[in-house]
Amino acid sequence: MVIFNHLKINMADTRNLLNLKLFNQKFNEPENKELELDEGKTIAQVYARLENCISVLSDLKKRKSYIYYGGIAGQLGLQQTDLELNSIWEDDLLQHIHPDDMEKKMRLELQFFRLLNAVSPQERTSYEAVTRLRFVRPDGKTVLLKHRLMYISSTVQGSIRLALCLYHGIIDHPDLRSPDALILNSQTGIVIDLNREKFRDVLSGREKELLQLIGYGLKSKEISQKMNISINTVNRHRQNIFQKLDAKNAIEACRIAEVSGLLK
Repeated sequence: MVIFNHLKINMADTRNLLNLKLFNQKFNEPENKELELDEGKTIAQVYARLENCISVLSDLKKRKSYIYYGGIAGQLGLQQTDLELNSIWEDDLLQHIHPDDMEKKMRLELQFFRLLNAVSPQERTSYEAVTRLRFVRPDGKTVLLKHRLMYISSTVQGSIRLALCLYHGIIDHPDLRSPDALILNSQTGIVIDLNREKFRDVLSGREKELLQLIGYGLKSKEISQKMNISINTVNRHRQNIFQKLDAKNAIEACRIAEVSGLLK
């Protein structure tokens, strides 16, 4: 079977893959974390009030979200009643986002999650993912938004628990426009521009070559012959790829590679 030919990655696929990664984290420590959740809610409320944005706090362990509406909600034609949802996705808001921008947002968030799993929990709060989105109001008018995603709390085990999303209005001025899609370290000022880099350095050249052959449906013995390496080396490369991409099997590794643009 040629894996890549059967992987028509779309927004639903990317969201399902992101759900798989988020929900497969381990949340086994004692349940007494309400104080931490209350602190997260306070942070979300303060952002909404001071920056006039829409603030969404998602609890990945309980799979719930808390939405706080700042002044921009009226501009977007949205109801301004704070909500508690039994989902980590604010779908009533997301349904207004242009489909192409939603796909871009999902791809970025998958890459962001993978990046943060490669750094210590202490470093994670220094990073944020930023995406420019087109929001279609109920009256049909399009408004530009800047979406910011931050993971603000991790468990003792290192699992990411609390995610904070902020939706800001974009001032229509060339010097103040939001970037299309990037990951930013707010402490160091380092920017990872996915339009240019696409995380191509995550896998080595040999690992990319081998993953492509896996995607074409070749078995380990066939890959060994084609790359002129031993089967043991093939298996070692496979395990390295799965570890780097946080994938459980070849199909998942190929899906992540497609979503992340690693082989382009």
